[in-house]
Amino acid sequence: MVAAHASRKVIRLRGAPHQKAPRFLVGLELTTGATGLVGGLLLAMRPDGSLLNADLRVLADSPFPDWRLPGLLLACLVGGGFLLAGGWQWRGRRGAAWLSMLAGLGLVVFEAAELSWLGFQPLEAVFAVVGLAVVVLPGVQVCTTDGAADSDSRPRRRRHCQPVRAVAKP
Repeated sequence: MVAAHASRKVIRLRGAPHQKAPRFLVGLELTTGATGLVGGLLLAMRPDGSLLNADLRVLADSPFPDWRLPGLLLACLVGGGFLLAGGWQWRGRRGAAWLSMLAGLGLVVFEAAELSWLGFQPLEAVFAVVGLAVVVLPGVQVCTTDGAADSDSRPRRRRHCQPVRAVAKP
């Protein structure tokens, strides 16, 4: 007797081991990480903001007396987080998509906090869009599980995954 089970679709995030990482995503993450790291270190090295022409008056209504702590936060959270996510994605490690999405979400939260402390600055909007892109770019796959039966009549499941763009519309 052959057991038949209805197919069902499951949406899951990409990030399986040994999967080729999208070049654009890796490039975006590594570039964002490098700029965050360098910018943050320059702010921390000269807390008056002189190395980046950052005006101390911008911090007047913020909880920061100078650029040292914002620079360290930028270097560690954004720079370190995006370099880690980009390296993980480049190597195709398990959980790379989740890590990328976490880094992207972290950047959006970082920029929202910066907006509330410092007011609007155009670079905040640019990096918020970068963060949103990194949340979306890892993509999703639609996986179909079928209930094909083994020769001994035990149901076994096979998983077939493909990118959403390649799935036929119903």
